[in-house]
Amino acid sequence: MSGTKNAPETPRQKMIGMMYLVLTAMLALNVSSEILNGFKLVDDSLRTSIQSIEEQNQRLYQEFNAMNEKNPAKVEEWLKKANKVRIEADELVAYLHRFKVEIVKRADKENADTLYARTIDRKDDLEAPAFFALKQGNAKILKEKLESYQQLLVGFTSGDARISTAFSNLFNTGEINGKPWAVATFESMPVSAVITILSKYQTDVRNSEAKMIQYLKEMTDEGDARVNQFNAFVVAESNYVMEGQPYKANIYLAAMDTTKKPVVFIGGSRLQGNTYSTTPGRSGEYTYSGYIELPAIGGAQPQRLPFNAKYNVGKPVAIISNDDLNILYRGFDNSISISAPGIPTDNLRLSITGGTATPKGSGRYIVKPTANSVEISVSGIVSGRQVNLGGNTYRVKQLPDPKPYAVYKDANGNVKTVFDGSVHGPTFVAGGPTVTAGYGEDALVQANFTVRSFAIRIGRRTYNSNGARFSQEQIDVISNMPSGTPVTIQRIRAVGPDGIERNLSAVAIEVL
Repeated sequence: MSGTKNAPETPRQKMIGMMYLVLTAMLALNVSSEILNGFKLVDDSLRTSIQSIEEQNQRLYQEFNAMNEKNPAKVEEWLKKANKVRIEADELVAYLHRFKVEIVKRADKENADTLYARTIDRKDDLEAPAFFALKQGNAKILKEKLESYQQLLVGFTSGDARISTAFSNLFNTGEINGKPWAVATFESMPVSAVITILSKYQTDVRNSEAKMIQYLKEMTDEGDARVNQFNAFVVAESNYVMEGQPYKANIYLAAMDTTKKPVVFIGGSRLQGNTYSTTPGRSGEYTYSGYIELPAIGGAQPQRLPFNAKYNVGKPVAIISNDDLNILYRGFDNSISISAPGIPTDNLRLSITGGTATPKGSGRYIVKPTANSVEISVSGIVSGRQVNLGGNTYRVKQLPDPKPYAVYKDANGNVKTVFDGSVHGPTFVAGGPTVTAGYGEDALVQANFTVRSFAIRIGRRTYNSNGARFSQEQIDVISNMPSGTPVTIQRIRAVGPDGIERNLSAVAIEVL
């Protein structure tokens, strides 16, 4: 069972997992058109890989059927499982394509590419993926289909812990960076990035299908069968690697006679075994070719089966994301996360100019500016050497003024907030009214403010309070006012985490 059971899966799965970090973290920056176009380049590469793998799978199924015709007693049981995998894989790939089309239709409306979902006008649309996937509930359906396909593969390989574990990790739909899979994959993600992620899943489905069929073919124990047709194919751990990281591919001979030991040649050089490994030194597209030489019997000439493959190499890029906004605030604990595809966060280093950075673990930092701009750069350890991964410059601003409002509890103990409006006088004064200030639940940044003093104005009279709570004098005045009296809460002074005291706008209420 060589070639399938012994093929290491873990490095490839780590690379796929890191892609989510790249896509998610980029959204905290101002995503440029070059980055969006870069997603299309990756998507085009994935689509090419899918087509290549589908052609290889077709040959595998043809060989499987030929084996069954010669020895159905040994092969039929495994062929039925293979056909089950084929049906499930085809259905899942088709559903992923329909998923893409619906998102593109939502984004591009009447101009949508409904046939291929490849030509996208509104690549940066953040609403379409979240609407279709989350609001309409389709992410849940996709998650169930991925998990169902994963369970099928794991079930068919339950006797082989190594490959079964690899399939378990392949379609992991658990939390990503502390967020549910569906939210991390589709919320606030541009169309271009989501289409690439879906293409990646299609590639995973076809790759796992190829590994599964090869595994089932080997499980037939059909080593005594003679075949008259041979094909070579290449299965790479990943078709997209970072510069400085190794590219690995397993090269297999399908429908082989086990009495003959094949030999693999690349560029005229013989491999030790069937694993090709190289470390590219620059970014770009790489191609390589070779042949598998199958020893002949009875002094005949060896048979040579040619193959060729290609892969893409990208430059290492650090992703620096501000968890609150694309700016930093003075006197505030700004939360920053750093990551880089294919590099553990423990191997990343952050340097800062114009501020301080306190590490919080897992690539997270608390940054406090000390200048009008902050420069952050990241380096990482790649293949034993330190590599500069880039950086970003942030603008520094003062925290914006919060909005003041009155807070009290109604007769049922429910907390009520009043920005501008009317209140029932007896209920208001009985509910322990206070004045507070904040940005509101929908604000991208949250900060705590303390109200130090305020005044209420009724007619021409003003009544003061030293603190956030209404003074007894203020409560007494409100309690004795006739219904319909307007009250203005003014001279509100509040201080935030930056230590700056602010004069906030007034709040107008009517006491009924």
